[in-house]
Amino acid sequence: MLAMFRLKQFLMDIQIFLFVMLALPSVMAEQMDWGDNPDLVEEANTIEGRENYKIMVVIEGENIDLECQVLSTSEPVSDITWKIDGKEVKPEEKPTLSYAYGEVFMQSYFKMSSISRDRDGSTVSCNYARGQYGGSVRAVLAVFKVEVCQAGDGKVRITFMEAGRKSPRETFVEDRIRAKIRNIMDQGEIQIITENKEYSVTVPYRKLKQNKKLIDLQPWLNQAKTDACTTTNITPANVTIDSRSPTSRVPRPADCQKFYQC
Repeated sequence: MLAMFRLKQFLMDIQIFLFVMLALPSVMAEQMDWGDNPDLVEEANTIEGRENYKIMVVIEGENIDLECQVLSTSEPVSDITWKIDGKEVKPEEKPTLSYAYGEVFMQSYFKMSSISRDRDGSTVSCNYARGQYGGSVRAVLAVFKVEVCQAGDGKVRITFMEAGRKSPRETFVEDRIRAKIRNIMDQGEIQIITENKEYSVTVPYRKLKQNKKLIDLQPWLNQAKTDACTTTNITPANVTIDSRSPTSRVPRPADCQKFYQC
């Protein structure tokens, strides 16, 4: 009986040892997450190794406010570092610390202003390491540019499309960009046409000119016209960018950028 008891005790000790050894890495590793942000969405089909990735849905010209959380660490704490495409950048604010149950919780904030279309596909990461254990969270930017064309009958078509990369269809990205378009257009029931991962709405020209949210993001819309532009007295100093192609230049007076026909 004594031998049987000792055998059972030995087997239990082994089970406890194995449990502790298997649980140790997850306990010791620093747990991290993003703070609440409706523009941060999950990847539709997360693959192994990308569990800490999210997609940040942005319209060109918007500002980004990211919050990174270290959910459990201990003192002395290490620095939280931010990187864009692997290059370290400094946040404007110092991280905040709070304490509970002998654990330290950290929050760090990072801002990016007036996001340009060339940021499409960039990766922003928040990183924390203490000793040999650490973690990170990452956000891939999906930046949507805006194009406007004349749709006839005094209306314009406004199209939102991802600026650079040809990414696979992302259900959560599509849901979020449609919500953002409705918010910008101030119309919850507006019809959004989706074609080839482009999202278009058609509105009267006067509504476009009254849309402060969109004009704040795309200031050039404030000067754009639907009527004919004069081409007299053109000099190299007042040549502007054609709205059809950001890389091509056409002779137009600087105060008159005309929408092309859809």
